Amino acid sequence: MVLNGGKNRQTATECVACGLGAGFNRAVLDVVTGDLLGGLCVGCEERNFGKSLVRGDWSLVEGCAFCARDGFYALPLWRPYTENRGGDTVCRVALSVDGATLRLCDEHLTAIAGESARTDDGDRRPNRVE
Repeated sequence: MVLNGGKNRQTATECVACGLGAGFNRAVLDVVTGDLLGGLCVGCEERNFGKSLVRGDWSLVEGCAFCARDGFYALPLWRPYTENRGGDTVCRVALSVDGATLRLCDEHLTAIAGESARTDDGDRRPNRVE
């Protein structure tokens, strides 16, 4: 999956909810286009969802975690790892999207992100992918 489509590195690390730096908490990815839309900071995650995103088992959910609609937006956690570079240990972060990754529909993402969750043409995604 492409992780940098559509946004530069600086805006891709902004929280989609508050606009501040998201840190390395969660990314917000459009699973249709592969675009990295931004991040979701710890504060906005807890304000909007409490501890439910951390405690939930999302591997059993198909589509949106909170309704029966398609989950067009994945919210994977950034995961740290280390690599050896010329004798030095370097800490890096990566994310992956799989069947167990938390996903939201456009309605639930728009509820926290506002207008930034809309597509380039200003429309929300359709309810289902045909």
